[in-house]
Amino acid sequence: MTDADFSELVSRWLDGSLTADESSALQDELDRSPARRGEFTDACDLDAGLRLLSDTAATEPQVVAAAGDADRRRVAPWVIATSLAAAVMLAVGYGAGLRADKEAPGGFARSSAGPTESPDRDETIVSGCAVLARGIEAVFADGVRYREGDSLPPGRLELLSGVAQIEFYSGATMLLADRAEVVLSGPWEAECLRGRVTMHVPPPAQGFRLLLPGMKVVDLGTEFGVNVDGPDVSVHVFDGEVEAHVPGSEMRLVREGESLGVDDAESTADGAARDDFLTASGFETRLASYYEGRQQDWWDGMKEVRADPRIVGCYLFREWPDDRWKRLINNFAIPRVPRRAGSAVGSRWVEGRWPTKTAMEFKSAGDRVRMNLGDEQYDGLTMAAWIRVDGLDRKYNALLLTDGYDDGEPHWQIDEQGRLMFSVIYSEETDAENAKKKRRRRNQIYYSPPLFPSADRRWRHVAVTYDTDTGETVQYFDGREVGREVSEHHRPGRRVTFGPCEIGNWGIPSEGHAFPVRNFNGRIDEFIIYSEPLSGEEIAGLYERGAAN
Repeated sequence: MTDADFSELVSRWLDGSLTADESSALQDELDRSPARRGEFTDACDLDAGLRLLSDTAATEPQVVAAAGDADRRRVAPWVIATSLAAAVMLAVGYGAGLRADKEAPGGFARSSAGPTESPDRDETIVSGCAVLARGIEAVFADGVRYREGDSLPPGRLELLSGVAQIEFYSGATMLLADRAEVVLSGPWEAECLRGRVTMHVPPPAQGFRLLLPGMKVVDLGTEFGVNVDGPDVSVHVFDGEVEAHVPGSEMRLVREGESLGVDDAESTADGAARDDFLTASGFETRLASYYEGRQQDWWDGMKEVRADPRIVGCYLFREWPDDRWKRLINNFAIPRVPRRAGSAVGSRWVEGRWPTKTAMEFKSAGDRVRMNLGDEQYDGLTMAAWIRVDGLDRKYNALLLTDGYDDGEPHWQIDEQGRLMFSVIYSEETDAENAKKKRRRRNQIYYSPPLFPSADRRWRHVAVTYDTDTGETVQYFDGREVGREVSEHHRPGRRVTFGPCEIGNWGIPSEGHAFPVRNFNGRIDEFIIYSEPLSGEEIAGLYERGAAN
């Protein structure tokens, strides 16, 4: 094969226009010649470098022979045709930097603050005035379900039971307990229509206004409670002072330890009814007690899960206080299989999806949890995990990747568009134009809809199932099915295997891959792998059992 012919094939491979016959010819040439493989690697490096330099937008993936496990961003064919001739010269410049960074991923971590925005990507806009910061079994009216971290728009909010902590953008904090109804008017104002509400207003939020039937309370930097029970309306100051404005009466200052009622607005009364309200310190005590019980309930409930004979690996990221070696990630499957325990590299122990739960945090390009799940083969799989995405820094962000990408090995990732991405690759024989049989690699790739449009730092349960007989892949998000698909490349009877693999990174990328750095940015505090596909009901059960609140 001439240099010009080889350059043209590589160019067509990079822009996704390679035919089946051309793909076989390129694969043969790469298998035959180490020099050609070196040129091919240089072309991939340059392709990635030009993409980074020119902010080229990503295109849809196209699967071709020797294409690795994912889609690639392309540059124009004429660029690669000319760049192959210049590969040696470029190696001393940007290309050399890429090659060096593959060997030392820390370089990528320093230079990659986040993904390049595509022109067609909409910017996330938050239209609210407050955030539901924390809650304890909070149930809201009208069937509305809020999660911790949700932005709250202006409007009516009715709590039927439980406790909710609302943080206004101004810095003021509101506690609703048991049964209360409020209207969020904006960052600096709210209205209590019914129930008991506690406000904590730090110095930056001084001037926050809380309206009551027949009274307006202006905070001067304090903690106070209000009670609206039909005609009985009152304010109670626990710390600092507030201004109380009642129509027909002079403004009155209500100081620490005093209270004022609408029906007697001419004078304040001694003795704020602190015990009738959930104060900030009382909320923290109640929250700690709740999560201690939640932790024990979760641990007791997981005993049944851990004993499931279909489990390949069960990583609950539970840090034992008396562990002498803090880098061991125990495999909690019952019976124990110590050889499938994981080893933390770079990643560190942090708070998990509730305060008494531990998790692993992944930040730099070197962070990972490394395991070896053996060479056993299975007729299917399920992977289920609790994750918190802090950022989608890479084109592909690893959940679990096997070393390299050999036949039957699964890859599970989140792409830069926030889609769950599951893939598995197999080789198959072809008989092109009655020539000798050749091997072609077919990559089965499955995407969910975009689920992580931005780094919202909320805990999410994600899961994927794959059946090697039917080829059906089903993806789940917070216990709900979000995708079901069979690849055109599926062939029954081809099994899956894991071998050496990593949570949160790609330990040994495929040689010459354009996107070797795929570290996850966020936290993981549960990761379970099964040897067959679970049902939708079983996935929903894992979600319900593990939900924080």
